[in-house]
Amino acid sequence: MESGLWELLRDHELSDISVAALCRRAGVHRTTFYGHHRSIFDFAASFYAGAVDKLGAVDVDLDGDGLSREEVGILYVDAVRHILRHIRSEQRVYRALFSTGSFPGVLADGLRCRFRLALDVWDAHGLVPGLDLDTVAAFLGGAYASWFEQWAAGEDDDVEAQLASLPHLLPPWWPRDGFPGAA
Repeated sequence: MESGLWELLRDHELSDISVAALCRRAGVHRTTFYGHHRSIFDFAASFYAGAVDKLGAVDVDLDGDGLSREEVGILYVDAVRHILRHIRSEQRVYRALFSTGSFPGVLADGLRCRFRLALDVWDAHGLVPGLDLDTVAAFLGGAYASWFEQWAAGEDDDVEAQLASLPHLLPPWWPRDGFPGAA
């Protein structure tokens, strides 16, 4: 169904796509669709949050996979860079999704899981102060979801400038390695 959604989005706004049209394009029955999703927006939210999650994946083990703190930081910043580029390339869809009541929460929850993994890596590097990592991950997931929403709503295409703004928003103990302008 994902490829059917991509095809339909080339020529239509998300709000103009019906479940029937998506099912015809994807070759699935509407009963199958409704067995998994409540609406086109629910399906698109799940699909696009999944895309952000895949782009945010960093392939390191909990100890940093033998990489230095700086090397791990660069991997994380590159992942955010890819997410920003993706959001810009699909800006009209993300704008529509962020206007729904459910997408920001779906995205924040996926980001929370990503941050929990990142916090374990940073903790293994001795960088995280004695905090409840689940709470910090939830906070950062929501904050990043809002930051991505602002990026989708804006008109500026300068990914590097957007990335350079992020270290000013992160906790002081969060590594700055890999950010544009980082020393």
